[in-house]
Amino acid sequence: MRRLAVPLVALSLLAFTGAAAGSRSGPPAIPTIPGNWSHAEINVKINRAPHTLILDRGRITQASDGQVTLRELGTATTIPLSADTIIVFRGVSIDGSQLRRGLYAETMRIDGGAAVRVRETLRP
Repeated sequence: MRRLAVPLVALSLLAFTGAAAGSRSGPPAIPTIPGNWSHAEINVKINRAPHTLILDRGRITQASDGQVTLRELGTATTIPLSADTIIVFRGVSIDGSQLRRGLYAETMRIDGGAAVRVRETLRP
């Protein structure tokens, strides 16, 4: 499984960086990472500049307009949200006030800032 996971991650990152370089309309999509994970940091180049993507996945324990707290394998992680954060649940764009405790989500931050994307995910 591990041998399969590395090429899949590499392919998804190639698609991610290509889409980021060609589009300036918003933040790139959250890359797909196979397997059971809760936190990942990936170093990539976006528009020829190095960046660190910080991905978190877990169950929402607290949510507000300004932040969301995820429980990740027993650890609580608070992720700040901004007015520019794109939040998508069940294919519909929502705002931070509509996030609910108990739902599962993935977040993506770039270089340690506020989340640029939040999306619903199935239970890990």
